[in-house]
Amino acid sequence: MLHYNKSKVTFYNQLESTDCGAACLAMIISYYGKKIALSQVKKQFDFTRIGVSIQDITKVASKIGLQTTPLKLTQEQLEEIPLPSILFWKQDHFVVLEKITYKNKKNKYHILDPAYGKIILEKDIFIKEWQGNNEKGVGIVFQETEEFKNFKWQEESKKAILKSPSFITAFSFLKINKWKYLSSIILLIISLITSFYIPFTFQKIIDSGIILKNIHIVYYFLAAQIVLFISSFISDFLSTLLLTKINYHLSILLKENLLLKLMRLPIRFFDTRLNTETLQRIQDQKKIQNFITWKGIDFSLSVFNILIFSALLCYFNLVIFSVYITLSIFSIIWVSFFLRKRAMLEYAMFLSQSENSNGVYEFIMNMPEIKINHAQYKTVNKILNIQKKINKLELRNLFLNMYQNIGVEFLSKFKEITAIAICAYFIIKGEMTLGTLLSISYVIGQLTNPIQNLVTFIRDTQDATIANKRINEIYDTEEEDNHTKIDIEKNTFNVIDIKEVSFKYPGNFNPFVLENISFSIPKNSITAIVGASGSGKTSLLKLLLSYYSSTKGKIQLDSFNLQEVSSNLWRKKCGIVLQDGKIFSGTIAENIAIADEKIDEEKLIEAAKIANILELIKVLPMGFNTKVGNSGIELSGGQKQRILIARAIYKNPEFIFFDEATSALDAENEKIIHNNLQEFFRGRTVVIIAHRLSTVKNANQIIVLKQGKIVEKGNHQELVDKKGDYFNLIKNQLELGN
Repeated sequence: MLHYNKSKVTFYNQLESTDCGAACLAMIISYYGKKIALSQVKKQFDFTRIGVSIQDITKVASKIGLQTTPLKLTQEQLEEIPLPSILFWKQDHFVVLEKITYKNKKNKYHILDPAYGKIILEKDIFIKEWQGNNEKGVGIVFQETEEFKNFKWQEESKKAILKSPSFITAFSFLKINKWKYLSSIILLIISLITSFYIPFTFQKIIDSGIILKNIHIVYYFLAAQIVLFISSFISDFLSTLLLTKINYHLSILLKENLLLKLMRLPIRFFDTRLNTETLQRIQDQKKIQNFITWKGIDFSLSVFNILIFSALLCYFNLVIFSVYITLSIFSIIWVSFFLRKRAMLEYAMFLSQSENSNGVYEFIMNMPEIKINHAQYKTVNKILNIQKKINKLELRNLFLNMYQNIGVEFLSKFKEITAIAICAYFIIKGEMTLGTLLSISYVIGQLTNPIQNLVTFIRDTQDATIANKRINEIYDTEEEDNHTKIDIEKNTFNVIDIKEVSFKYPGNFNPFVLENISFSIPKNSITAIVGASGSGKTSLLKLLLSYYSSTKGKIQLDSFNLQEVSSNLWRKKCGIVLQDGKIFSGTIAENIAIADEKIDEEKLIEAAKIANILELIKVLPMGFNTKVGNSGIELSGGQKQRILIARAIYKNPEFIFFDEATSALDAENEKIIHNNLQEFFRGRTVVIIAHRLSTVKNANQIIVLKQGKIVEKGNHQELVDKKGDYFNLIKNQLELGN
């Protein structure tokens, strides 16, 4: 049974590497008569960094009223199911099988790949990509229900490109700098006006000077040409200088706004995306910036140029003007035919380049690990396979541009040849002078670039629109602290209450890592959280730091719900050392006083002293000004942890959260730091996650977690006497102590 669908499936590109499932579902929805924005479909999913699963797709489809049936199918069985359907592709991707047709005695499979575009595959290649080494492939069959027809999608206003945050920022900036901007435009117009008079000077030199043998007229108009050329050059130079300065300032403003927006986004945003995709988006800003400052003016001036020189061409000869304009319109139409394919390639290139950047970054950063595991060749081959995919896309792009340019070049040359032929005809008939021919040649030469600029502008507009759409994914994400969050900067708190808290990470089918957790953290006390690896300790700390919101239950600061409190102001009160804390490129002083523009030397020395790293810093040639991180000296794990502890101490926080803060330290250093911290902890609320007995035994209360649940509470002696889970966790250390 072959499938010829009467309804049309609207194609959706995925904007990120994780979007393929959502984009495929959006295509299925369009087939059943509802064309909605991809962003609306994405809101129905609970994304992870690896995207969505088959179960996620079926769950969301059921929610909106589409009946789904996931199936394992042979190729023969696939031809019997209703289409379109979603296929699990290459074991890590989703595509839509739109239809199956029969041509030249072979089945043709029409695939809509959200990362690549529309493709038609023959049977052998299709089976290889879909089934791999398995006997069957996986597909999802859909059926419309009444619930789907009645499902109300949240209305979403369509943002015109000019109303997007990047463009609004740019136009506001240009409004402030309007005189510079207008001056540059006026200078360019002066340059155009000078060009307007040049063809008349050519005509006069030939017709009134050379043909009539009047050398004075030749000299006069040659001098006029020199003046016009110099005026045009100076105007162009000054205009370019002004626009370049505007461009530089605008680039800083756009990048600042984007970085500030990223800074205000919740941790979840970064946890569900490849870092390189976010970096690619920052680079996309350059396309928008150039489009606004350069391309917009180029377009306006090109239109102005076309109007001026078209009027001149019309003045010299109406027939040539009509032919030239008609063929130019055909050029623009020809380019427009390729826009859709170019957009698909642009999306595919973005995703592949992001994947490639991520692979190369990991290759460089993890070189020691790769070498000791003899994984060099496998890692290199993985990167090369991605590069091959990019090369295929670039080859497609090359051919696409070649086909596009061949048509444009052909029409351009045909215009010039046709114009010369018409001129020759009129000269032979005595209806046109040689001077007019030279002037027309000059005018046609002046029209060529503006028309090519119009063609290029169509492509640039498309590139800017795609880049803008990707950047809007960032701007449309809800910020961590919106205007409704409570300002707690001047508040002090007596207790942190964790009330029946349960939590699971993003992803519809992720299990709960914390279940029904309840306990209190009193002011000016030390609370230790212990448990085996994977028991939920770090997840609980992330909730306390407002990295995530609890799935169930709530955390309160006195009477304030933590979810309603400004996360930024809450963390400002906290000194934090995480398991995977980072050292930045810069000096030791900059790493300790990470948030201060002006470093308090007294606080800096005191923090280093408590963290037991002051003596080490003193023996370094540059002391606190010694460069560390990727651009400086290599630090041991223990030295990094001591700098991180000093960083937390330097903040002089009201609350302290340590997650395995001394795990990389030797026993002697740990003992010294532990003793130093006891004095610092006085009058502060402290939460410690640790495995070492020496770190937790002096805590006022110890919370024991097991498989995401609290199994014991109490102080060290009480829990040891119970001989339960806590005792089993630390008994080896107790024996060593004895």
